[in-house]
Amino acid sequence: MISSLPVRAPALKIKTAPGGMTLIELLTVVFLGTILLSMVFLLYSNSSRSYIRQEATMEQMLNLRGGMAGISRQIRMAGNGYGLLGLNQNQVIQVYIKDSDGIPVGWFRYPSSSTDGVRPIFGTDGGVSGTDTITICSLSPDFATPLGMLNAEFNASSTKLSLENTIELPAGLDPSEVLKPNDYLALVPGDQPPILVESASDGTNLTEITIKKLPSSLPNGMSSLPAGTKVYNVKSVSLRTFSVDTVNNFLVMDSNEVTGDLMAEEIEDLQIAYCLGSDDPGDLSKYVHNFDGQDLKSKPVRTVRLVMISKSSTPDPYRGTFSAVTALNHTSVGAPDSYVRRFLENTVQLRNY
Repeated sequence: MISSLPVRAPALKIKTAPGGMTLIELLTVVFLGTILLSMVFLLYSNSSRSYIRQEATMEQMLNLRGGMAGISRQIRMAGNGYGLLGLNQNQVIQVYIKDSDGIPVGWFRYPSSSTDGVRPIFGTDGGVSGTDTITICSLSPDFATPLGMLNAEFNASSTKLSLENTIELPAGLDPSEVLKPNDYLALVPGDQPPILVESASDGTNLTEITIKKLPSSLPNGMSSLPAGTKVYNVKSVSLRTFSVDTVNNFLVMDSNEVTGDLMAEEIEDLQIAYCLGSDDPGDLSKYVHNFDGQDLKSKPVRTVRLVMISKSSTPDPYRGTFSAVTALNHTSVGAPDSYVRRFLENTVQLRNY
């Protein structure tokens, strides 16, 4: 008897293409790839924004340091040569202004003044909502002896200085070293502010010095300078006014020869305070913001405190919000915005007072 055995069905074999993957595997790869690409994009985005911010920070600091260095250098030299002419910080010298072609157009006058003349240092306060300005003047005399004295009356149409009692030059000294063309000469009458003129000749003949053309009239309605007026060679005059162009956020400098010279970009504000006389410059309550009512003869400016604020030219890449910076007495500022601000402070001692 033959027993019947159960018959097994042949096993089904699932065939896959060589090197292929299942749907689950494909979905897993796509998912992981998406995460990886997202991480790469996020890393790139953060790196780019970080680079943009660091570059903006570096640019702002370079502008702040450059602008601060330029102003500080001028402040240190404020009033150099004034003592030689017998002047204090309350007194002025007369400097004429030129146009872009070098033609004299008039005598320097502060915007808030009704008379001509420039002090060693003078500031305008912008109050609680504005920027400040500062004007600094210095001379560069080589020696304290006058070249001589006028032996004839001098007026605006004069083309030369006729001198008497001229300086005696040591043997072997080249006269051209005593006076060179383009040197500034200070005419000091004694009872009126000194007037600066430019030499057109050298020191070969000190009894007759040719000078460059002056404005059409002397300052403050003066008609002439008398004979006997002392003449000093002060070599050069540095007259600089620093202010902020609030439309373009530029720190600009005006001088007796150049107007609107760009000193630094991205500068939003400039604030200045002055410590007078023997007051302690370490005590911030002793600083004043303008010269109204100040007797600078008995209490001259000795220390200047500067605060300069930079505003980035582009919005913050991280889309942050930043408040405007208050400094010194500038307390009324605009609403927060997306522009990063940084500031730099400096305290400068005047060398001549």
